[in-house]
Amino acid sequence: MRYFIMLLLSLSLTSGAYAQRFIRETRNTFTSFGAKVTKVVLPSNTLPDMVLRDAVNKGWRISPFEFCSMEEYEKLKNDTSFFFLMRVDGKYKKDLEAKIEYLTLIQGGPEVKRGAYSNKNIINLPIQESEDVSGANLHLLPIYVDIIQNHIYKIQKDVSLAFKGNSFYADRVSEVKDKKLLIASEYLSYTPAGTEIQDLFKGKAELVSEDDIEDAVMNNKANTVVTILIKPRGNSRGSHCYKLLIGTDTHELLFFRRHRISLLLPAGFTKEDIRKISVPFQF
Repeated sequence: MRYFIMLLLSLSLTSGAYAQRFIRETRNTFTSFGAKVTKVVLPSNTLPDMVLRDAVNKGWRISPFEFCSMEEYEKLKNDTSFFFLMRVDGKYKKDLEAKIEYLTLIQGGPEVKRGAYSNKNIINLPIQESEDVSGANLHLLPIYVDIIQNHIYKIQKDVSLAFKGNSFYADRVSEVKDKKLLIASEYLSYTPAGTEIQDLFKGKAELVSEDDIEDAVMNNKANTVVTILIKPRGNSRGSHCYKLLIGTDTHELLFFRRHRISLLLPAGFTKEDIRKISVPFQF
């Protein structure tokens, strides 16, 4: 029995030491982020790549950056001295094909994973449905570039955020209270009754069109937060949609949730989402 207890204690100490070392290494990774080159992967000269290039040229400030091709990425992807910013198609296990395109930041080298943290998925932001040639959501890329950099700054101050990933943004609605909230009616999964929105938000939220949301984003509208909806290709049941709240002047991500689309739960902000977002406005 004594041997068994000592063995458990030894394993516990070893596990604790490993965890501390991993946290220390993760902290060093992000503390030194500005000293490493971020490679921005641009596979082609398509509109999305041109918009991403422009967004990085104008807004990337956290580290040196260089543009590279997919071929160069394949050669360098195992080099730990680089980070990579790139658009990727993603799918869940039950999806037969990719449904949504993301902007993601990864670190070169073999995959390092612990809990929710993975150096191959430091932060993942949904842009648009896969194979979307319309470019309808590309106005989000400059904001996403800032969100990703802000995410790194936050981790540099508190390394624990690295292990939370996107879940950190699931509920920051308290920061919406003193802002003007624009809700696109097209982004709701239900039809609000009468003055429901006005009543819930005490007159500080407005139902607007999808075009109004884009205008607010493009013009960095002051003291404003907007709803963003990213639907999967085909808007197919069983796939996920993403719902975001973004500050148009601060470029802060204040709400990030997803749900699986079904007959009873179509894509869009649900009644529960809206009530959750409205809570700070009640006081």
